[in-house]
Amino acid sequence: MKPDIPQQDESRTAFDPEAEAVYSLEVVAELACVSIQTVRHYHEIGVISPTTEALEFNSEGLRQLRRIEHLRQGYELSDSGLRLVSDLLHQVEQLRQELRQWPR
Repeated sequence: MKPDIPQQDESRTAFDPEAEAVYSLEVVAELACVSIQTVRHYHEIGVISPTTEALEFNSEGLRQLRRIEHLRQGYELSDSGLRLVSDLLHQVEQLRQELRQWPR
């Protein structure tokens, strides 16, 4: 049975990040509807990767953060579960990139 997935705050509008934009820690936390401490924690446990040492994130980092937060809320994953899923998603992406390089 699939757990109920919490609904997003309807007062917030959807945001589609620009491909080459870089967002500060505060901005990425707000865009993902999480606290700054949550972003720092996810970075510390290795499930999101900032673009810079100053904890700035590009659109891929924001996408990672949103995905991880969705998994945590919707499926109540622990930190180790989040790390496992994050590692698996990273491996899938690497395989996709390898497949794109194969001759057709």
